[in-house]
Amino acid sequence: MSHFGMRGGAVRRSIPLLMGAVCLGGGAAAHAGTTYTVLDLGTLGGSSSFPGVAGTVNASGQVVGGSMTSGSGFNTAFRTSSTSPIKPGDNLDSPGVITTGAQAINDIGQTVGTASFTVGTSTQHAFRTTPNGQVNAAADLGTLDASGSAALGINASGQVVGNSGVYAFRTTPGGVITPATDLGGFGGPSSFAYSLNDSGQAVGSSYLPSDLVYHAFVTAPNGVITAASDLGTFTGGANSEAHGINAAGQIVGWSNEANNIGNGHAHAFRTIPGGLITDADDLGTLGGIGPFSQAWGINSLGQTVGWSTLTTEGTLRHAFFVDVTGGMQDLNNLIPANSDIVLLAAFGINDAGQIAGYGSVGGQDHAFLLTPSPEPSSLGLLALTGASMLKRRRK
Repeated sequence: MSHFGMRGGAVRRSIPLLMGAVCLGGGAAAHAGTTYTVLDLGTLGGSSSFPGVAGTVNASGQVVGGSMTSGSGFNTAFRTSSTSPIKPGDNLDSPGVITTGAQAINDIGQTVGTASFTVGTSTQHAFRTTPNGQVNAAADLGTLDASGSAALGINASGQVVGNSGVYAFRTTPGGVITPATDLGGFGGPSSFAYSLNDSGQAVGSSYLPSDLVYHAFVTAPNGVITAASDLGTFTGGANSEAHGINAAGQIVGWSNEANNIGNGHAHAFRTIPGGLITDADDLGTLGGIGPFSQAWGINSLGQTVGWSTLTTEGTLRHAFFVDVTGGMQDLNNLIPANSDIVLLAAFGINDAGQIAGYGSVGGQDHAFLLTPSPEPSSLGLLALTGASMLKRRRK
């Protein structure tokens, strides 16, 4: 399976270690011409930071992920304040607990990820914090076996999804990992759940019995993985993986193109609400047919973010944005030209259109938060409205 743990590439059958423009009058939507301001989130004192996965940014602009600390080569979980860079107080570790990264956050600040709760052990457990709380013993979600667990997604009610032992799990609201939370799979050796919506539909990927091919899945609300959960692939493709789902049941991820196995020559997809993966869902790439792209985040409008390689060699990747209509856009073309960051990947987008991801700053990887700038047309409308109001007052 393609698990983009440390952002360096695919690691088969491994648990990840880490990790629209504002419109006047209310709703958020990005349109052609939308641009973004860039906030470099910095680090906890070390050289790098990374965001979590699909649910890495919440409605208020809080971002979670993992960052190296000063003098340490290890990642520690962080959670920022709203639309704010990383500060020392954003470190989620508490005495006796060593986190390796936060993966997702809901709108009340409950945060999930992975941590070691016993000093001297390498076994890691999934965690879920209290709203804006630290990772402590009470946050430990447990595991199904001695191999550990990882939490990757959380919804508004506090249900958590991830992987424990070999299979995906989904907890009850506020609950821990138990045998009843095991989602099973398609008959192969393992499955992973990456995200879920507020209805309890979980998405991820599961191996088929062959142990060579895996397919994206979506469960029924609070259901387990069944044959009906299989989202399939592009025509002629072998593997697929689902990373995000919105309230309408639109799903994003990636699928192989025809006659390709593994992670090469695959494209990002976004399904219609409740639909399977079809060729019409292919979002393409930033560099033509050969490169590889993955979609990770989707908001309630269907706006989608992810990353794409730019060449057939796949050595260079950029973050992308796909609006409700239109093609894939390189986010580096939508930020100020004098920005000192190269946006490499985007993982989450909230309904205000804020996007979280990571990029290169002076040769170091830093998490970022993009915020849509008001469009010129919106600014013009605001100016005209203001002038009209002043004119009326003068009368």
